[in-house]
This record gives sequence, structure tokens and C-alpha cells, in this order.
Amino acid sequence: MSTTSPLLEVQDLSKTFTIRRGFPVARTSLVRALDRVSFQVARGEALGIVGESGCGKSTTARVALRLTEADGGAVRFDGQDVLAASAGAMRRLRRRMQIVFQDPASSLDPRQRVGEALAEPLRVHGLARGAELTERVAGLLAEVGLPAIAAARFPHEFSGGQRQRIGIARALALGPDLIFADEPVSALDVSVQAQILRLLDSLRQARNLAFVFISHDLGVVRHFCQRVTVMYLGRVVESGPVGPLFGEPLHPYTQLLKASSPVPDPERPVAMSFQEGEPPSPLKPPSGCHFHPRCPHAFERCRAEAPVLREAAPGRSVACHLYGEA
Repeated sequence: MSTTSPLLEVQDLSKTFTIRRGFPVARTSLVRALDRVSFQVARGEALGIVGESGCGKSTTARVALRLTEADGGAVRFDGQDVLAASAGAMRRLRRRMQIVFQDPASSLDPRQRVGEALAEPLRVHGLARGAELTERVAGLLAEVGLPAIAAARFPHEFSGGQRQRIGIARALALGPDLIFADEPVSALDVSVQAQILRLLDSLRQARNLAFVFISHDLGVVRHFCQRVTVMYLGRVVESGPVGPLFGEPLHPYTQLLKASSPVPDPERPVAMSFQEGEPPSPLKPPSGCHFHPRCPHAFERCRAEAPVLREAAPGRSVACHLYGEA
């Protein structure tokens, strides 16, 4: 982690949703999607957030960007309090914080030509008009590897990888400092995934962009990110540099993720001592440490008390009673 002030600081971020289910009498349930989530991102750094589906990765992005309002905690971007910002201040902040969505087919308006989709944010924020606007759009397309003629076409005329390039160009339009990339390559073929990842990395270096890269694919995160935060049922369970964290994971859940990932040698046996099955329902999470029903090392304290995220090694934090204070 850089010794300078982080670009983005998320501290104890919490969000609970109210769910109504059942027929003919609907019952109200509470889902704690985020439970005191904390992390930092430096300028020019790519932070990966990993975990199984439903762990709160995408909700973290939406709440940090104030697309969904938080229930508690703090989000500071370049020293500014995002959660307390006025409408005018948020309008200025949104120029510097952008998002690339998972499915480019649904995030692009099918009735809007590509050139108009890229020109709209520039026009709305008063950054360009006339010939300069056309030139800026062509420049954005070129930056993501598309010809200027693409501006006259509709999204359905492009492949999935090309549509994701358009989504990236739109996120770049206002010159952001930070991009949340929410599963940006999961819907693409493997060969196209590699192209998009190389594009994102070149943009990160050329523009000194910071990324919060959300994914369930450990291989993708290992390739693209410098640090990683691991989430399970709304909580951060481990964080640290990519190499040490994946090389020698500390939390049993991170160990499970690593053991579950494909290995280059299919003949190589993978020993797993974890309980099989899916994660518990967020509607009724286990007491104490949420992972204890699947953990081979669980003991009585795990069932009764939620562990606190604490430093276990230089630059590495883990929320596990195995690394608790003596």
C-alpha cells in the first residue's frame, strides 16, 4: 500500500435491505448485505474484490458510488466525504468516479448510437460541443481500439467484446480517477477476456487510473490486481497483496477459494477438507463467524463471536479467531 493518502477510503460500510417474500401472506425479512466493510485504494492501483455470488461485491460498488444509499459507515474520495456530499458536490464527484458494468448489452441503450452514448456525458457536464465533441468521441473510440466509424452504429451491431470496449470508453469520457469494474469480463469468451484485461491495464498505467475490480474469478484478479479483498456474506474476511494472499491464504475461506480454482494440471489431485455445499442464506446467516459451518478449523468461539479484521502480517489483514489475540 502506498504511504501517501489513499484515493478511496471505505470504512465500516453497512447496508441492510428489506425483503418481502411469501404468498398469500408476505413476510418481511432483513438482509444485511454489507456488514462493516472497509478497504482502501491508492491512485493508480487495482484492488480486487472477490467472493462467491451474493457476498456483497456489487452492493459494495453501488453503495460506495451512492447509486444505493448506505445505512452507515464512511466513504472518502480524495479526502471528500461522499456519503454527506450535496447533490451539486456529487455531480462533480461523479466525473471522477465511474463504473463499468458486467453486461454491456444491458448497460448500453439499444436505441442510442454509440457516438451519442459517448457524447452525452461530455455534453451534460459542459466539457465539449460541436467539432470538439466529435473529436473527443473519436479519441475515446481510438483509445479502446475501435474505429471512428463505430460512432454511427448501434450497440447490437457489435460483438460482446466490442460492446464492453464501448462501455469502457463511456466510463473514460469524463476523465475519471477511479473506475469500479463490476465483473467486466465474466460474460466474455476467454480470448476476449485477455484482450479486455490488457486494455484495462494499459489504461490504468497511461491514465494513472485506480480500479476496484469485482470478480469471482481468482485467475483474472491475480492477473490484473495488485491487492485483493476477500468477502463472505457481507463481511471482509481477508485482504492483502495478491501474491502473498493467493500464495499462502490465511483465512479458511480464502483457502477454500484457492482450492476450488482450476489448476493448470488436471491430473494433479486437490485435497479439500471443507464442508461441501453452498454458502448459507443471507436471509439467515450463521451466528458468530459466518463461515464456521463450512470451516474445518471451527471451534466454540467461532460459533458465538464474530471475528474482527486485524493485521496478521505486514500489509495483510484477516478476520479469523485462529489469528486472534492470545
